[in-house]
This record gives sequence, structure tokens and C-alpha cells, in this order.
Amino acid sequence: MRAYYLRIDEQNRTRKILIDMAYLFKHKMIRLPKYYYQEGLYLPYKSNGKSDAPVERYELTKDKIVKEDEHFYYFKFPFKYEQVEETAG
Repeated sequence: MRAYYLRIDEQNRTRKILIDMAYLFKHKMIRLPKYYYQEGLYLPYKSNGKSDAPVERYELTKDKIVKEDEHFYYFKFPFKYEQVEETAG
């Protein structure tokens, strides 16, 4: 199992946030702690899953929150796992 990271571009650098992989695979949803959320957060993916496909951004915006509780926001994961762009360490 490889790790997936959300990204946010800030002042000439890209910050990565590790996705809770156990929750993702069990529920097919991204569970994000509220303190990590900010506008501009995205998950890079390839629309057709092929290696030569252009990378697109799945923006995690407030309107895409499926549910929330005291500590987390939950977002749908609307594509196949192999479509997520690999992230260098």
C-alpha cells in the first residue's frame, strides 16, 4: 500500500499532508483533521488513470464536505486508487 498526500502550494513551495490510509481504504472517504484544512488543499490525480495522462487537481473545498464531526471533515474519494498521482518523499 502506498501513501497518498494532499497538497497545498504556499509561497514557492508545496506542503504535503498524509491522508489517513486506513480510513480511506475502509470507507472510501478522505478523513481530514479540521486543523489541517485550508483553502487551496488538493489531491493530484490522473483523470483516466494512465501514466501519460495530465495531472488534475481534486480541490477539497467546503462544498465537498460530506460530513463533519467535532474533529474531522470527511470528503468523498471519487476515483480509483491507481488514479492518484505518486508523490516523491
